[in-house]
Amino acid sequence: MRPVRAAAMVAVTVLLAAACGSGADDPGGSADQQQPDVAGDPSVAVTAPPALRTVPATSTAPAVTGTAPAATGTAPSASVNAPTNTTPTTRSLAETRFELVPVAEIAAPIALIARPGTDQRYVATLTGQVWLLDPSDGSAAPQQVADIGTRISQGCENGLLGMAFAPDGSQLYLSYTDPARNSRIAVVPMEGEIPQTDRRRVLLALDQPACNHNGGHLTFGPDGQLWIGFGDGGSANDIFGHGQDRNTLLGTIVRIDPNPASGRGYGIGDRNPFATSGGAPEVWAYGARNPWRFSFDRDSGDLWIGDVGQDRFEEIHVLPAEDRWSPGANLGWPLFEGNDQFSENGSSTDTPGDLVFPVYTYTHDEGCSVTGGYVYRGSAIGALWGTYVFGDYCTGAVWGLVRGLGGVPERVDLGVSVPRNTLVSFGEDADGELYVLSAAGTVFRLESAAP
Repeated sequence: MRPVRAAAMVAVTVLLAAACGSGADDPGGSADQQQPDVAGDPSVAVTAPPALRTVPATSTAPAVTGTAPAATGTAPSASVNAPTNTTPTTRSLAETRFELVPVAEIAAPIALIARPGTDQRYVATLTGQVWLLDPSDGSAAPQQVADIGTRISQGCENGLLGMAFAPDGSQLYLSYTDPARNSRIAVVPMEGEIPQTDRRRVLLALDQPACNHNGGHLTFGPDGQLWIGFGDGGSANDIFGHGQDRNTLLGTIVRIDPNPASGRGYGIGDRNPFATSGGAPEVWAYGARNPWRFSFDRDSGDLWIGDVGQDRFEEIHVLPAEDRWSPGANLGWPLFEGNDQFSENGSSTDTPGDLVFPVYTYTHDEGCSVTGGYVYRGSAIGALWGTYVFGDYCTGAVWGLVRGLGGVPERVDLGVSVPRNTLVSFGEDADGELYVLSAAGTVFRLESAAP
C-alpha cells in the first residue's frame, strides 16, 4: 500500500466520548429526576488504591479541585501492590511543570497504541484510518497504512473507536460501528508494517439499540485475554434496562480469548465469573454506563476504568490485580451515578453486595465527560511516576490522580489542556510515555517543561 501523508490540522466536532446526560444525545436526563442520596456504612473507609503515588509530605501540596468518594462504597483491596519509585527525581509533582508537545497532525485521532516488540506507534482515527507514526524507512511524516472508512458508520458517537495489538504484534484488533451502527470487533493480520484489512475477520458482533454509548475501547490484559468495553445501549437513564442485566454485553467489560484451541470464533476463560453461573459468559464486570477508555497499570496490573456519567458525576473505578480484577464486579449504573443513588434496585434501596464504588468522582461543575488514561510508568518524568493521568473531554483539561493526606484520592491539575470538547483519548508507547489526543487534529506527547 502506498503511504499517505497526514492531513493538516482540521477542526472535528465529535460527541463520542461526551456521552453527557443533558446533551442532545441523552434526552430527558435532568438532575431533577435523581433519587435521594443513600447514606453509606460509616464503618467503611474509602481510600485511594495503594498503586497511586503519594504526594511527598515535604512538598507543597498540589491544588485539588475534585471530590473524594463518599464513604458508601467498597474500597479497592488493600493488598494492591504499591509501586516503588526507582526513578531518580529532584523535583516533586507539585514543582513540575508540564507541556504538551505536538508529534503529529492527523485528522480526528481517536486512539494511539504501541506495537509490541517494536518502537512503532499507530494512531486510529474516528473516520476509519490507521496511521503509522514511525515508518521503518525513516521518513518523518506519519503514513496512512489502512482505511476502513467505507465499512463503518459515522456521526453521533459512531466510527472507528479503538484498536489493540495482539501481544506478539502479529494481529491488529479493531473496534468500530458498522454501516448499520452496530458494534463489531474485528481481527486483522499484519504483513510487515501494514494491517491487511481486506483479510479482516469479525470476531464479535453486538447489535446496538441507539447510536450513542457504544464504548468501543479494547486492550489485551496481563493475562493475555482481550478486554472490551461496551456502553449501556444509549439514549438516557438506561431506558433499555441493560446496566444491571448480566445476560447482555451492553453496559459491561468483556473478557474473551481471541485465539481458542478450536481456531474458530473466540473462547471463554475458565475464570470468567458468569461462564457457569448464569449470565453472558463473556462478561467480566457489568453496571457500566459508557466506559470510555480503560487501561492496565503496567507495574501493578490494576485495571483503571473511566466511566462517563449522566447528569452529575464522572467516575473512575479500579479493579485490583491482587483481587484478580474483581470478577463479577458491579460498577453500579443505573443504581448509582458516582456515589449517589440514581435509581432504585426494584423496590429496594439496598446496595447490592457485588457493587464496587468508584475510587474517585468529580461533578459536572468541573467537567462533563471523563476520558480515562494511564498510570504513568515512563522514565522521562520521574515526579509523575505512579500518577493516574486522565482528563475531561468537555474542558480539555489533563489531570493526575494521586494519594494525598490520609490516603484520600486527590486530583492534581497538570496545567496543560487541549481545546474544549476535543480530549478524546490518551495513549502509551513502548517506554510508558504518555500521549494526549485532540479531536481537533493533533497528537501530543506529555513532557516536563523546563523549570
